[in-house]
Amino acid sequence: MKALRINNYGTSSVMNIEEIDLPETDNSMMLIKVHASSVNPLDWKIRNGELQDLIPIDFPITLGWDFAGVVIKTGKDVKQFKIGDKVYGRPEVTNNGSHAEYIAVKEYEIAHMPQSITFEEAASLPIACITAWEALFKIAELKPNQRVLIHAGSGSLGSIAIQLAKHIGAYVITTASSENEQFLKSLGADEIIDYKRYKFEDILGKSVDVVLDSIGYNVQERSYKVLKQNGILVAVNTLPDKNSAIEYGIRAEFLSIKPNGKLLKLISDLIENGNLKPIVGQIFNFEDLADAFNLSESGNARGKIVLTIQ
Repeated sequence: MKALRINNYGTSSVMNIEEIDLPETDNSMMLIKVHASSVNPLDWKIRNGELQDLIPIDFPITLGWDFAGVVIKTGKDVKQFKIGDKVYGRPEVTNNGSHAEYIAVKEYEIAHMPQSITFEEAASLPIACITAWEALFKIAELKPNQRVLIHAGSGSLGSIAIQLAKHIGAYVITTASSENEQFLKSLGADEIIDYKRYKFEDILGKSVDVVLDSIGYNVQERSYKVLKQNGILVAVNTLPDKNSAIEYGIRAEFLSIKPNGKLLKLISDLIENGNLKPIVGQIFNFEDLADAFNLSESGNARGKIVLTIQ
């Protein structure tokens, strides 16, 4: 099969599409024919070596951990899925990634794909949905009528988080460029702050219950200023400064997600009921993966970047 492999850390120049053997499966696993796989910061941060202390790997490695496809083989212990099922998921971060024609997975890593969407749309969902759901509802325990600030609202995570927060009745504020205003309003954002013109902390004061921070660094530190006493910031990019959070009288937590097929079942229901829609910004052919990675690294993509594998 064809797979996007790296044999050492580096820039996009270390990525190659190679012919390799199909991944091995045991009685508890399935072999999936991958139709689409999405590009995430996780991919190029692992490739660059930024995460080598958190996620040690053995080379060579196939990148990609966000996909949709069809079950073509099942182990005898697999109960929930059968050959021919359309599925999607966020697999464990192993050397067996999803930027490939086939991937081997376990049952807990995947869910049945919503019937009303395409493979490309389904591949855009797992990481963004699991991250947004666990950040907003499991860690922050966001409630109706609370005020939530979601940074980078037009990105892959932000565009999902806005919809989920609005679905439960929160007041949704987001930072984005002015050209994305109508798009973000269509997703349910109540207030859009143009980060190119304004400092969000000057506008908001200490009025926010929850911050979802996918940017980190200076934006994270400034976000402490807008949280109410005992408010919470959930970071998914850089580790928060706990001491600074204590000084501001707020909480700050870091989220690192795991596969969650059970949650994806719930996401499928939300999509089928019209309460959530996938946001695919751009689709690339597998052979154009360097362009897809470059767009992701630029930070200028709207919605998810997806690779069509086959």
